Amino acid sequence: MALLAGRELSIRRRLAVLILGALVTFLIIDTTVIYQNTLESINIAYDRTLLASARAIGDTVKFEEGKLSASLPYATLEVFEAVTRGRIVYRVSDFDGGFLSGYQELPKHNGVFPKRTPYAALASFYEDKFEGDPVRVVALLQPVYDGQSYRMVTVQVAETLELRKSLAQQGLISTLDRQVIFLMILSVLMWWLIGRGLRPISVLRRELLERDPDSLSPLVTPAPRELRPIVEALNEVMARLKGVLDNRQRFVRDASHQLRTPLAVLKAQVQNAQRGDLAPDVAFAELSQSVDRATRVANQMLALAKVAQLESEAPEASEQTELVSLARDLAVECSPLLADKALDFALEAPEHRPVVVAAHEWMIRELLRNLVSNAIRHTPPGSAIGIDIVLAGRTVLMSVWDSGPGLDAEREAKLFEPFSSGDPNSGSGLGLVICRDICRAVGARLTLRNRSRAEPGVSGLRVTVEVSYEDAPVRDIATA
Repeated sequence: MALLAGRELSIRRRLAVLILGALVTFLIIDTTVIYQNTLESINIAYDRTLLASARAIGDTVKFEEGKLSASLPYATLEVFEAVTRGRIVYRVSDFDGGFLSGYQELPKHNGVFPKRTPYAALASFYEDKFEGDPVRVVALLQPVYDGQSYRMVTVQVAETLELRKSLAQQGLISTLDRQVIFLMILSVLMWWLIGRGLRPISVLRRELLERDPDSLSPLVTPAPRELRPIVEALNEVMARLKGVLDNRQRFVRDASHQLRTPLAVLKAQVQNAQRGDLAPDVAFAELSQSVDRATRVANQMLALAKVAQLESEAPEASEQTELVSLARDLAVECSPLLADKALDFALEAPEHRPVVVAAHEWMIRELLRNLVSNAIRHTPPGSAIGIDIVLAGRTVLMSVWDSGPGLDAEREAKLFEPFSSGDPNSGSGLGLVICRDICRAVGARLTLRNRSRAEPGVSGLRVTVEVSYEDAPVRDIATA
């Protein structure tokens, strides 16, 4: 894992390292198990010879003239050693466990024998040490007749482990040879198969490199299931990028289109004033109106571009806006416009209770500013406008109402079309478009309804923004 973390590996090498690591681990465990099983099989085979040796020695134990004796010729041990190709030592203990014959240095058996053995004898096999060397020992209970009954003597025969370990090591080396060859062949095959399996990535990379630099069309290359999320993510990113570029191009196009006319009018008015075609006060009044219109169009287009930018960015969970204080600040900001037309302004909101929504403060402020500006523009002098903020469960209903003429069928059909203002001298037609885009960005619902539908005998328009306390999915813009 340190190798994978310290170096940047390709997917092919990363897969090869991980698979080979798992395979080598498996082979090590498998080789260890094979070695242990081989050693156990060798022990079973040579234990039979060791037991035969103990029986042969036990047959030499006699009880004569009131005492035990064990006379084993040395040539017999040489025969056993020739068979096992190791050193053989033995020890015979009498009826009471005392030393009788053989090698007294061989540790005495503890006297514990298994209840069941695979051999037709009461024998116990174990490993011990003799003169510092590991040995395999068999302890055999040998019955001897003492003239009255059969009594047991213990015969121990020990064999050094050189031959057994040598045979096990030979088996281990043979196994390792085969497994190393198998691992080499499997590594080459696995490298080729991983390359074949990762070929769709190369195909996808080639398609991306061969695309036109200006192309943002979706990828259509067939991809396996594992690559589909990547292809879908790439298509989504390209779609978002295409939307950003389209918005930018549309902004430049619309800005040049909309600013060309007021600037041309402004230039003509300046020329008229310079020639003296108009009285100075009339010329300055017209110049002021043209500058105001150009400024309003520029500000609204910049606001529209900023809304598009904020909408494309990931919103922060910590962004929150308090509506009541924002509405009060906006009323103070618009007070000169209200005073200029002698309009009464009313704010209805919950008292002593903040109304907080999860939205960017600039967006909510721009939304309210456009709605209030529209209300002021379409309300005749001496009338009234207002803002209502109502809590309805987990939803906030924020309404801006006016006392203007309201909506007719023709204007209602073109409400959200850019530059389709009902009065070309008073607006650019971008205000409601900005409001719609802001509502879409913050997950709110925008509704426009003539006040006469709910309040008989009252003229004007009520624009309602329905927004949740928490982030909500984007809702469709509805008009009524």
